Amino acid sequence: MKQSITIKLNAWIICAVLLIANLVTIGIWRPWEGTGTSDRTIVITGSTTIEAAPDQFVFSPYYQKEGTDKTVVNKELSDLSTTIVADSAIKTDVNSYEYSYYYGGPDGQATTALYITVTIKNKELAQKVQDYLVTTLPSGSVTPQILFSVEKQKVLETQARDAALANAKAKADSSATQLGARVGKVIKVSDMTSGGITTLPWMMNAEKGFAGDSVSSPSSTSSYTIQPGLNEYSFSVEVTYELN
Repeated sequence: MKQSITIKLNAWIICAVLLIANLVTIGIWRPWEGTGTSDRTIVITGSTTIEAAPDQFVFSPYYQKEGTDKTVVNKELSDLSTTIVADSAIKTDVNSYEYSYYYGGPDGQATTALYITVTIKNKELAQKVQDYLVTTLPSGSVTPQILFSVEKQKVLETQARDAALANAKAKADSSATQLGARVGKVIKVSDMTSGGITTLPWMMNAEKGFAGDSVSSPSSTSSYTIQPGLNEYSFSVEVTYELN
């Protein structure tokens, strides 16, 4: 009778040990989580460049006056700033204007500089502003910087991202075919950056080269025709795909 009881106890112990071992194995393996993502992935860079007409013209002329009487010099520039800002062509579009002073020059001369920034979102008005600024005989350039406004950049970014993703998918399909695999789901998408700054438009004037090229001649009252042409907006994405 005692021998039969001993055999039953041993059987329970063995079952308990096996159960614990199985639970530990299952806990490590975690089959309920499934494989989720294949260990085989491919990273592809997709890119695109969109051409579009710029919609923003930024003028940054400056003016300098010199004289031995700083009060007179300052008043001359103050009167000039009032005249420019009050002009009907630009009075509602002047972003800012400021003065910079330098005293104690040769022979007690004082030098004062007036800086003005004008942002226009209309080509016809921009031409009118440039024609007018030339007549004010600025020391600095009256050629506008021609670029995309923030609002237009957002629209172009959406279009460019879609095109860049499509480009990445085409590249991934081609690479997968060569590897004898199929492209699965997207694991990760990252917008590409350069120096921590998302790729932005190239500020290029189609007729005159870079938008920073100057058109300034204090002795001239002529004004070039503004020809913005097309600017380029470039965008890239990095996409990680699962391979099946």
